[in-house]
Amino acid sequence: MEKEIEYTLTTDNNHIKEYGQYFTNFDVAKFMATWVCTAAGSLLDPAAGNSVFLKYAKESNPNCTLIGYEIDPNILGFFGNPTNASLKNEDYLMTGWEDKYDAIICNPPYNRFQAVANRNEIIREIEKHTGIKYSSYTNLYILFLLKSLHQLSDKGKLAYIVPTEFLNSKYGTPIKEKLVNEKLLRAIINFKNDQEMFFNSTTTCCILLIDKEEKDGVQFYNLECISQLFEINLNSANGYHLVLYKNLSPEKKWREYIQHEQAIVYCNLKEISEFCNISRGIATGANEFFCLSKSKIEKNELPYTNIDECICRSADVKNIIFTHDDFIKLADADKTVFLLDIKDINSITTKKYITNGEEKEINKKYLLSRRKPWYSMEQKPIAPIWVSSACRDKIKFIRNIAGVKSLTTFHSIFINKNYEADIDIIFCYFLTPIAQEIIRQNRKELGNGLEKFQPNDLKTAKMLDITIISDEDKQEIINIYHMMIDKPNDSYIESLNDIFEKYLCA
Repeated sequence: MEKEIEYTLTTDNNHIKEYGQYFTNFDVAKFMATWVCTAAGSLLDPAAGNSVFLKYAKESNPNCTLIGYEIDPNILGFFGNPTNASLKNEDYLMTGWEDKYDAIICNPPYNRFQAVANRNEIIREIEKHTGIKYSSYTNLYILFLLKSLHQLSDKGKLAYIVPTEFLNSKYGTPIKEKLVNEKLLRAIINFKNDQEMFFNSTTTCCILLIDKEEKDGVQFYNLECISQLFEINLNSANGYHLVLYKNLSPEKKWREYIQHEQAIVYCNLKEISEFCNISRGIATGANEFFCLSKSKIEKNELPYTNIDECICRSADVKNIIFTHDDFIKLADADKTVFLLDIKDINSITTKKYITNGEEKEINKKYLLSRRKPWYSMEQKPIAPIWVSSACRDKIKFIRNIAGVKSLTTFHSIFINKNYEADIDIIFCYFLTPIAQEIIRQNRKELGNGLEKFQPNDLKTAKMLDITIISDEDKQEIINIYHMMIDKPNDSYIESLNDIFEKYLCA
């Protein structure tokens, strides 16, 4: 990996992110190339990069014709063409749709589709050839995989290394439908230790092995380390969890199959959306401009009529119940807990601050360039409960009795009208380990133990039907809640867990 490390050190990081360039572990590349290429007459790598797949393909099958696409001339120039393959400096998604290959192998670019300038044109090409329409929020690797499936010959094999996220996400449903309906998946190989996979990125990942041979189900492997790859024997009955195609639902999350988890069945569950509405926090478009501390406000002589109280960093909130006293302490410590929301444009100092922002081209940032005027702020109601958008251990729920705003570091939870009287019951429920275990079944895994929840992940997650809680237990929960306001203590959470558990495990 010396040359790959050199590339990352000598190439601008923004360039690497723009093209989603993360280098495949050599052992993984060798395993994938050997599986797809042994009997192939032609092999395609749609994102050739450093040509590592082409190298191992040539070693595995010297007579195989090698074709590669690479849109970035910079990486082509750096690594060259060590296998003398037919390398095309073209956009893979926009050309060669009718070409078929016996073997396709790829580590596709890992970047959001919004960053691609010609994404609308690509969407039209995808829909034209496959009949599947994707949104501009799709990750690019899904579109690469879809086109490669279209190009696989009748006797072909395909190996892709991709994030496991799409197997547990709504946007992955259409392609999972194709894989299941056409019985294309031979195996999914998951890696528990994602830190082994890419030296310049941390993400969950798995290998998809695809062919068009007749098969009854999918072999799910969950490996502790990369070295176990070479112990895999797809023709053996050992080492994997087999799930029959008739039992695979594209609409469901496949986490229990991928990670060999045994899902616990709980009673009396409903979707969170029955009781709560959840939305993201305020997106400023330029935190460095809009997020302020006391000293920054005073330095720029900004009037407080244009300033709102706002939590900008999740780490600033230490207690599960956030009070106005907590906010005052943060403000006095000169934390960034204020938000510029311009209501009085006639203020001279505010005009000066806006001009300074324009001189720094803040107004040209993506979100701000679409706002009129660019310095206007999103208007969102203040949420009574916050939940962190990402976590590693516990999901962070905060009761916002201070009544301050929050940025996207938190999602906003609003209680539906029919259940507003039970807001503190619902909040106390979310704090418990049993509630979080159930919610985490809807998580997205980003690697290195980091879990992420979009608002829709939370809304479609399950929670206890609070309407079945007895009046006696409700009163006990409220008593514990008031004790937590005065003095938070883990023993209170344990007591709450005991109350809710008897309804969930009845």
